[in-house]
Amino acid sequence: MATRRTKVEKALAPEDKLERFKLSEMAYSGLNVFNGITKDELKEELNFPKSIKTFKQMSYHSTVNAALTLYEALISKADWKVVPPLNPTAEELEQAKFIEECMQDMDHSWNDFIKDVLSMNIFGFSLHEKVYRRRNYSSGSNFNDEKIGWKKLPIRSQESITKFIFSDDGNELLGCTQNSATVDDPYGRYANRKDKEVNIPKSKMLLFRVGRHRGDPFGKSPLRDAYLAWRYLTALEEIEANGVSKDLAGVPILYIPPQYLSNDASPDQKLIRTFYENAMRNLQVNQQSSMILPNAYDPDTRQPLFKLELLSQTSSGKNFDTTKVKEYYKNLVLTSLFADLLTMGQSTTGSYALGSIKSSLVGVAIESIVKSITEVVNQDLVKQTYELNGWVGARRCKIDFDNLEAPDLDVFSKFCQRLGSVGYLTKDLDTINKVREIIGLDPLTEEDDFESLLPDNTSRAGDGMKTPGEGTSTSVAGDDSSVGNLENA
Repeated sequence: MATRRTKVEKALAPEDKLERFKLSEMAYSGLNVFNGITKDELKEELNFPKSIKTFKQMSYHSTVNAALTLYEALISKADWKVVPPLNPTAEELEQAKFIEECMQDMDHSWNDFIKDVLSMNIFGFSLHEKVYRRRNYSSGSNFNDEKIGWKKLPIRSQESITKFIFSDDGNELLGCTQNSATVDDPYGRYANRKDKEVNIPKSKMLLFRVGRHRGDPFGKSPLRDAYLAWRYLTALEEIEANGVSKDLAGVPILYIPPQYLSNDASPDQKLIRTFYENAMRNLQVNQQSSMILPNAYDPDTRQPLFKLELLSQTSSGKNFDTTKVKEYYKNLVLTSLFADLLTMGQSTTGSYALGSIKSSLVGVAIESIVKSITEVVNQDLVKQTYELNGWVGARRCKIDFDNLEAPDLDVFSKFCQRLGSVGYLTKDLDTINKVREIIGLDPLTEEDDFESLLPDNTSRAGDGMKTPGEGTSTSVAGDDSSVGNLENA
């Protein structure tokens, strides 16, 4: 007997036909944009364009700069390469070779381009203009095939970007506006330019972003997460520096006759008091190195009318250990930047295992940054280069990276030994080349007789024991000291 379905069951039951819907966008991104500038931050100094000055000032701090330098040093180790599509044709191999030639045929090196891109770790975004040229000798290219290649990928300074241009519904990024008038130009390099404001269309720019940007073209700088800790740290350092200055030089005290401090003082006395107030203020902030006082004595008391002394700091200690407090905020800054590995060895706590974990976490963060760079390059620059040369882009090559983190040869050799002892390590060309690549040797080709290069001896790590520690028996009797080896655990 059929039962009547409830309204909930009817709503959840699949329909015979799908409901018609629009293929285009229906909703909006919801990005808080005003006049091409996003306003998502609660603190005004973290919103563009004030954020540029804030992050630039943060990058001068030694703790923040150490983390940025660590990222740049690790990413500079990467080997960049061009990978053709799977099972490539001869034409696709030629296209991959062309892209690799473009990387080496620019007016600047590829590594210089990557270093400029890494400025997004400071400001949250990095914008570059795509400049192409016909590859011929007259245009400065090393090739003469008349194909369209890369001339340069210059950065457009974050300080010079005034806003981004969006579509009417705010869902599409159309370009950006650069204004050279916003750049500090003491040498007048931009003064004679007629068009100080330039609109760069999206088709001409490469936009790299970092952080949880949620579609924000300005990105989210990693320094944003370290901002509060950096503010407290710099405030403590300034207070401590002032305290040291006062401890070393003392607090200046000036004695003047009491009538100069009275409300009934004459105009001349008030002028003298104002003069000495300014002089004492300048002494405190190191804008004045000395003072000249009149050598006058009171006729009745025979005491000097003006007297200058330095008040020394007599307190034997402070209520707070500023070193510990600063260390706390430094650790917060480095932790928020995923660079707390730099603190290893600076304290009495920690272990080798903890250092290995932190190193692997830093490697994950670095790999994430490099992957985001390659995605933009492949989806924008490489794709457009294919289109300009009239190539079908369904099976494009891609720019990839390798050797970002050097493998531990000790761990790798144990892995190969264990895998080979059970017969799961095949001796084919791909396997041999991978091993040669890791140990720093050039790869072999199909023309090389690699089988004759393989050694005859093999490991007997999988054999059994005849007597404790040797032989080929299937059981072990007696005292076997090999069980104490941690590698056998």
